[in-house]
Amino acid sequence: MNKWMLLMPLALMACGDKTDDTSTEEGGEETSSIEPQEGSWTMTPLVTTEDTCGMDEDEEDTGSEDNESDPLTLTKNADGTFALEIDEDVSFTCSLSGSDFTCEPVVMSEEDPEMNMTFNQTLNLSAVFSSNTAFDANVDMEMSCEGDGCAMLEEFGMTMPCNIVGTFSATAD
Repeated sequence: MNKWMLLMPLALMACGDKTDDTSTEEGGEETSSIEPQEGSWTMTPLVTTEDTCGMDEDEEDTGSEDNESDPLTLTKNADGTFALEIDEDVSFTCSLSGSDFTCEPVVMSEEDPEMNMTFNQTLNLSAVFSSNTAFDANVDMEMSCEGDGCAMLEEFGMTMPCNIVGTFSATAD
């Protein structure tokens, strides 16, 4: 009887409150049971941490072009990956490992034959979920320009090729 009384507090602690975001050990590695909420999310404005393009030089040092939040849509695909849509033009395909969210790069090119230039942009995004309804993300935007019309960008103070690195947070609505 005395042994059972000593083990009772341990049993009660083991049966304590559990959340959806608890971690378990599998094969010696800790994994997270994060299952991101699908649907609408709101992201904070991008905080620029590095800009070799020269795009932020004329703006106040607020870390963002505006202080408005932007909408995101997160959807789980049939193959277990996720689609993260940041507006109708940008959609990432991402995978989740524990709480780490890794997305395939999005490559965009915009050709302007009148200006004789092609503007190329590669977006890289990674994030870490702190819960099923919140994550912190890192973004790296690599930009380049091809053609005679690219000289116009230098007149506006932009340097090509270049990149902009930033962070933002997002929460489910």
